[in-house]
Amino acid sequence: MDFDKPYKKSTNPERKGNWFLNLFFIYTKDTFVKGCRTELTQNDIYEVLPEHKSQTLGNKLENEWKTQMDENNASIPILLWKCFGRQYLLILISLVIPVTMTLTQPKILKKFISYFTPRHNNLSRTDASLYGVLLIVVMLIRRVYQYNFHLRLTELGIQLRTGFTSLIYRQALKINPTLVENGKMINLITRDVSEFEEAIYKITNLLRDLTKLVAACFLLYTEIGWLFLILPTIVLISIFVNTCLAVLVRKFKLKSLKKTDGRYQIIKEALSAIKVIKMNLWEESYEKKIAKIRNEEVHFIRNVNILFFLKLVLSESIHNASWYIIVALSIWFKIQSNAGTLFLIMNSLTFVSYGLKINFPTAIHEIATLIAVFKRIGKTLRIKSDESYVDENKLSPRIKLNLNIHTAHNHTLINLKKCNIVRGITAVTGPIGSGKTLLLKVLTKEYKNIEGDLEVVGSISYASQEPWLFPSTIKQNILFGSSYDENRYLEVLGVCALLEELRLLTDGDSTIVTDGGANLSKGQKARINLARAVYKERDIYLLDDCLASLDAIVADLVFEQCIKTFLKGKIVILVTPSIKYVNKSDNVITLKNGAMENSHPVHSKSPKNEGTKSMKYIEKDKAKSKTEESFAEDNVDHETPLIKNTNETRELYTETKVQGKVQFDTYKNYIKVNGGMVKIVLVLLITGIIQFLKSSINKMESVWINAEQVLFSNATTKEIYIEANQKRHQMLILLPIIISSTTILMLLSTCFFYVLAAKASRKLHNLLFSNVVRTFMQFFDNNRIGIILNRFSEDILYIDEIVPLTFFQLMGYFAGTVGVIILIATVNATFLIPCVLINIYMVLVQMFYLKIGNALKRLEFLTRSPVIGYINTTLDGLTTIRTSKIQDTLRKEFDQHQNLYASSSYMYACCEKAYLFLIGADQIILLIFAIILFLAIDDKMTSGKVGLVLSQIFSLSSAQHFFYRMMTRLENQMITVERVLEYTKQKQESKDGLVIEHWPKECEIRFKDVSLSYKSDQDHVLKHLNFALKNKQKVAIVGRTGSGKTSLISTLVRLYDFEGNIFIDNVDIKTLPVDFLRSKISVVTQEPSIFSGTLRENVDPTGQHSDDDIWKAISTVNLSLFQSLDDKIDTNLSICEKQLICVCRALVRRNKIVIFDESNASVDSDTEALIQKIITDNFAECTVIAIMHKLRYILDFDLVLVVDKGVIIESGDPSSLLKKKNGMLSNLFKRQ
Repeated sequence: MDFDKPYKKSTNPERKGNWFLNLFFIYTKDTFVKGCRTELTQNDIYEVLPEHKSQTLGNKLENEWKTQMDENNASIPILLWKCFGRQYLLILISLVIPVTMTLTQPKILKKFISYFTPRHNNLSRTDASLYGVLLIVVMLIRRVYQYNFHLRLTELGIQLRTGFTSLIYRQALKINPTLVENGKMINLITRDVSEFEEAIYKITNLLRDLTKLVAACFLLYTEIGWLFLILPTIVLISIFVNTCLAVLVRKFKLKSLKKTDGRYQIIKEALSAIKVIKMNLWEESYEKKIAKIRNEEVHFIRNVNILFFLKLVLSESIHNASWYIIVALSIWFKIQSNAGTLFLIMNSLTFVSYGLKINFPTAIHEIATLIAVFKRIGKTLRIKSDESYVDENKLSPRIKLNLNIHTAHNHTLINLKKCNIVRGITAVTGPIGSGKTLLLKVLTKEYKNIEGDLEVVGSISYASQEPWLFPSTIKQNILFGSSYDENRYLEVLGVCALLEELRLLTDGDSTIVTDGGANLSKGQKARINLARAVYKERDIYLLDDCLASLDAIVADLVFEQCIKTFLKGKIVILVTPSIKYVNKSDNVITLKNGAMENSHPVHSKSPKNEGTKSMKYIEKDKAKSKTEESFAEDNVDHETPLIKNTNETRELYTETKVQGKVQFDTYKNYIKVNGGMVKIVLVLLITGIIQFLKSSINKMESVWINAEQVLFSNATTKEIYIEANQKRHQMLILLPIIISSTTILMLLSTCFFYVLAAKASRKLHNLLFSNVVRTFMQFFDNNRIGIILNRFSEDILYIDEIVPLTFFQLMGYFAGTVGVIILIATVNATFLIPCVLINIYMVLVQMFYLKIGNALKRLEFLTRSPVIGYINTTLDGLTTIRTSKIQDTLRKEFDQHQNLYASSSYMYACCEKAYLFLIGADQIILLIFAIILFLAIDDKMTSGKVGLVLSQIFSLSSAQHFFYRMMTRLENQMITVERVLEYTKQKQESKDGLVIEHWPKECEIRFKDVSLSYKSDQDHVLKHLNFALKNKQKVAIVGRTGSGKTSLISTLVRLYDFEGNIFIDNVDIKTLPVDFLRSKISVVTQEPSIFSGTLRENVDPTGQHSDDDIWKAISTVNLSLFQSLDDKIDTNLSICEKQLICVCRALVRRNKIVIFDESNASVDSDTEALIQKIITDNFAECTVIAIMHKLRYILDFDLVLVVDKGVIIESGDPSSLLKKKNGMLSNLFKRQ
């Protein structure tokens, strides 16, 4: 979400080229030349073609879908037909070319072979030469058409992917986020939508092969009469078997997709709360949780893959049997055929063979998968959008409430009667779970389960309770799509206390915010979040407890200058538990016990706040004190420019791109996780045996044809006739045995390989997750969640489904190429010469292409990361986005990311087709050589040998072509394995060190000259800290926002490497294993992280504690809303309830060192009092460190450390420090 101007791209040369030259892919020349000279980068990606633009495609789909929804007949297939049907029909019409070739080529081939049969006097050598030339021309036309046809299909697939991704993103901006999990939305975009690219290929191939089948049937009918019916009968049997298997495929596919959704959701939650996971030592439990769901997912994926290949094996077996059945039945019915007719039958079957063996079963498999995808995408798109009902009439903004707010089970949660909110500050307060945040969700229409009247007149701006920031500059986070007004911008920075903060940052407001603002303090994030809301000129401002994370001085400054002064004359609804701000508000709404207890001007009657009873004597003392001096930020000159306020475009989703070929170690490691070289060699051996049997079938068919030619001819001796008849009977017996044996071995090989592949996929994923969660925090600071999720989504998808398929097919095509070459050589060894030369040529072409192909494929993967990261960030901030009304802006920027991805995909497709066109010349070269050789030695050749060689040339070309094609594809696809293995090599947190029994005992902590810098080129955030904490001491760490308090805690649990030493019971913590250290320290973080799952899984993910211990902790924190430990956690829990669950985690662990990192910052007074009571009572025997903003319980602590700019400026007991005139603690305390 960076609204800077995008890079200017070069025009795609395809649009400049001549249409005839484009047929031969000449326009890819510049890319190949540049790719050979230097490594291709994102700057080399061309401008997206107009017909590929995400905005155009998204608009087309969105408008048509809206029309269908209005007519109540919304259907994904109809949507596809309406938007892309015409384009697809034009592609289908071009199928007349291969159909014509299917009819023509066998006839030409028959005539050519007839020249070599006895008594061929009716054909001259010139005639044979002419037929040979026609055969070459036909093959050339087929090649040119084939790759251009495939490119057009790829183009349509890219358009479908781009359009539906845009449509799903637009739907995500409209629907209630509680209705669809983030994990599912990411899965829809990465897995489901990608099925369109595969489906368009396979379904079109099915249609093409059906037309070729009709042509082949017509051709067979002209030669063998009614026996042609055997071919469609066999096809119908194949389709029936494949359809039955497709039902199982669809069942397993839906189950695997559901598991994938769950896995994405858990991984996203884990990455978003990685600090919590590390500090609580939950890596192992999450590894087990992910491994469990991954095992279930891979189980279903393995079944889908095995069923897919089972269909291929059965289809190939049916094809192998088809020629045998036709010839056997012709013998049975005494229909004699010569060699030319038999080879015509074989050639006709060869043309439809790929359809029978591959395209029919894969298309049926894809249709079954596509039905599941249609169902999932359709279900998401049919969710009714939340259209804004807010009347933006600026003349008289107002809010009138007279309604009941219900829970999901229709129980009344809040009852609001005749509540009118007018201009001024209206404070909303109340105890934990009273519905304060829910009220704001109702006003923004994020929560719709209401009954009664709601009138909201005026435009709205919203600041969420949990700060939501997106990956971009601080400036863009504040502007958030609004036009830049320098005066207002600087004024907003001033009233939100950000000017001085930005001057301290190296890049000023051009500082890039990492995922969730991990590189900023909680207070800084809260103020940027608030600044975004107030920068927008609106009538109504909804501020959800946005002051809670700020220290007292900054909070007072922001309240006075921003909320009270800057927003004067606006309707401001401020959710706050603070009595001070309630008393300074114009109106107050108190929510309690499911009702609005009172709504009135503050000055007429103060609300009764139960939380004040637990505030002890401090509240009384503070009530008497008045602010004697201002301890606000230094006065700033609003005309002073911000540091490095640059307009330079920044790359937000950058990754380190490996260059050149995929290293051998990548293949080695992949083979290793597949079971090692021994098992792969075993699969290769079985594949070799299978190919030997296939070659034997082809050789036996040639022998049989020669025998039939002898029997057909009358000019034979009795001995020759008897020998030919014996060979016929031998073939009738042997062929079905060999075909059956081949089928059995293929089934065994498939199952064995895919069991290995499933294990490899599971191992790689689990290794990836394990290494990611156990690496250093710097990794997460430098890599955005979207980039990391890309590894777990698209890259793992390739490893699950695509790489194993390519790997297995490559072994088959290798064996097929070797087998065919050997078979051709048995006819005439001279053929070895062109075979060797052609393979040398193809290897050279492949070596030339691999560098460019790999670079383009890597660019495709890199440009995909922003798409995933963008939607992930969007889903986290939907309420802010919708109230800010910048959906159109976000759509445009998302479309820009999509355009780059689409352009890189199309560049790769064009270059790949150009490469395939070059290696596709092998068939034509070999055909020319064969025709010349046959005509030169025609007296030594029989029709059976000529027919065998020519049919094998077609087979060799297919096998050889696909072998090199699969080699190249495997190289490209292994980039995904390379990317996954790259993350598995990340340096891990140290597990080495001393494990000391019964440590720590005294829990005395000593910092010795501790300094910390997050990056080597940045200033230290902690500077030479020296202090000591005694056993059972309760220590409060106080300081301004961004002063380094949380950084201090990070050093104690070793989240980051630091300079100096920290000792616990005189043991340097650097000498301890990091997991052992963290197991002895409990941390309650400032941002309560709640995970999807049950209450038990949230409190004790490791399963180490008993139910009694967990219930005791829950009882201690008064979480009475849960009836069972297996209750699912509700996403609508209040911030207080979430924080109390986090306190439960610390209670059950029973460690002697406990850290509270601003755990009271965002909670109400009752919850704050409860947490303080737990610190005093339940952790009485522990050393407690508490980072604090709210200081009402400061006297309960034994020691206070005041931190400012990474240095301890005050330390001592709180009573002494409070008496210190002009001391920071004293001034902070007075401000509260």
